[in-house]
Amino acid sequence: MHIGKYFAPFKGGIENMMLALIDAQVKAGLAVSVFVHQHEKGMPFVKEQRKGALIYRTPIVAKLLFVPIALMAFWHLRTAIKETNPNVLHAHLPNVTCFLLLFMKTAKHTPLILHWHSDVIGEKPHWAIKCLYPFYQFFERALLKRASRIIVTSENYLGSSAPLSAFKHKCVVIPLGLIDAENQHQADCNTSMPSTINALCIGRLTYYKGHEYLLNAMAALPNIPLQLNIVGDGELRDKLQKQAMQAGLTHRVRFLGQVDDATLNELISHCAFLVLSSIERTEAFGLVLLEAMRAAKPCICTDVPGSGMSNVVIHNKTGLVVKHADVSALANALNELTNDRPLCERLGENGRRRFLSEFTVHRVEEATRRLYEAVANASQ
Repeated sequence: MHIGKYFAPFKGGIENMMLALIDAQVKAGLAVSVFVHQHEKGMPFVKEQRKGALIYRTPIVAKLLFVPIALMAFWHLRTAIKETNPNVLHAHLPNVTCFLLLFMKTAKHTPLILHWHSDVIGEKPHWAIKCLYPFYQFFERALLKRASRIIVTSENYLGSSAPLSAFKHKCVVIPLGLIDAENQHQADCNTSMPSTINALCIGRLTYYKGHEYLLNAMAALPNIPLQLNIVGDGELRDKLQKQAMQAGLTHRVRFLGQVDDATLNELISHCAFLVLSSIERTEAFGLVLLEAMRAAKPCICTDVPGSGMSNVVIHNKTGLVVKHADVSALANALNELTNDRPLCERLGENGRRRFLSEFTVHRVEEATRRLYEAVANASQ
């Protein structure tokens, strides 16, 4: 049983990864159930089949500091565990609902695997999160002690995570992965330079994504044939659009907001490269890098200490890794990939090969299943 915050059709990095992994697990013959929250208020409790898995969705009454408040979560989760009797519980963190496992007799003897997607405290935490974290940390540490194993998505993140420092003996690195499909490899083999190169940036419009540095880098390159498409929405949209307007970028930068999967795949297919300009390790992995690599598109990412981005992208082989929060470094990388089409294509094809060898969800599913078998056998 997976325990997550939300699930499809809700879109998010963790949710997209869960969907791909669960689909692969069902195809591998596992009986999979999922316990999550409804992603909007007013939606009822639902028990349904999706992608071959049994999904339990508990209703919420509010969202507070990114936390869904679900008054019936304890009883719904207890019921789900009783009905499915799982061999392994696979809890995706951060998610306060996972703390309920500490108080359930029904879950006491079931092996628990924690999937550590990111720490709660980033470099610039919301003041309320910072104040409340000591209370959260008490239960977080208890859950880490209770866990049989802890999945971390990169060596970089494991080495930099303060909460995991005392539990490294339990940790195993399994990267994120995506489903591969032949029609999702749509690299443009035309070597002629188009009049305008399209770059793509995907991510929530929030501070740690570093969009302001990316816009300043675009402004520093007024004479190159580069258009930037930004996909995503968030609290900084108005501020970033104002910045683009003041910098004279309205004809070179498009804010596309949220888009559906078909549109996103088309944007990836037709871009020359992807840019992920994040400035801190809240960007724990960067799943969008895999989406680009799957389509043979090179990536520009940053060298944030502790982030898995530079574990995914190999500098000068599958993309360019530049100094974080550095406008000049970003501008140089944008300029290089815009004006060197053969380099762009070579990095993209290398990225495609690396995706196939390291980051398909099939490989992730196999590694995760071996971990399930190990903890289940150890508990007998």
